[in-house]
Amino acid sequence: MASERDRLGAVLGGVGVLGNVLGVAALGRIEGAYRPGGLGAWVESVTAQPGATVASAVAFTVGLLALAAWAVALGERLSGASGRLAARAMAAGAAINAAGTLAPAVLVLHVAPTCAGAAACAPVARALLGLTLSLDALFNLTFGAGLALAGLLLWRRGRRPMLGGLGIAAGLATVPVAGQLAWERAADWLILAGPLWLAFVLWTSALLWTGFVPARAAEARP
Repeated sequence: MASERDRLGAVLGGVGVLGNVLGVAALGRIEGAYRPGGLGAWVESVTAQPGATVASAVAFTVGLLALAAWAVALGERLSGASGRLAARAMAAGAAINAAGTLAPAVLVLHVAPTCAGAAACAPVARALLGLTLSLDALFNLTFGAGLALAGLLLWRRGRRPMLGGLGIAAGLATVPVAGQLAWERAADWLILAGPLWLAFVLWTSALLWTGFVPARAAEARP
């Protein structure tokens, strides 16, 4: 049977997925987002699309905070030192990135109105968006590593091998996206990594709602 905490974790997992999907959708007409070579275009698009920028920032932030809570709930079911480590890595990455995803909204709401023109805002704008990019890279590193470890635990314990394989694949696909800090092509991995980790979150959320037993009792001990 699922506990109230499990079901709350399941709901927050769904909120996390929804928030990230809406955040990406709001970026539709914003060029250069989350790409090191696109900072200049990103600055121009953010100032030209303030509504979409704020909507995306809010959606990402809410979604990431929900993901952090989902990771904690999942960690309690994984059990053991390795399970706690996987959950903490995912939760820490999501929580830290939640602060970074607010920076574009800060730029739109508090910086751009004080500038005489786009050129005057450029250095501060690049710094804020560069911070967003950097913290997103850190998220992909820590969240991806936590995903891979969680998937490995599920696979090795034998109760959920397919879910474990999905977690491993999602984690291994997500970690390289951390290279987006300085490497343009790293962001392209999101085409593969994004759907994989969203599917893992949704699958585990469904299991948390119904009563997640990820391993045999003897294998679940620390």
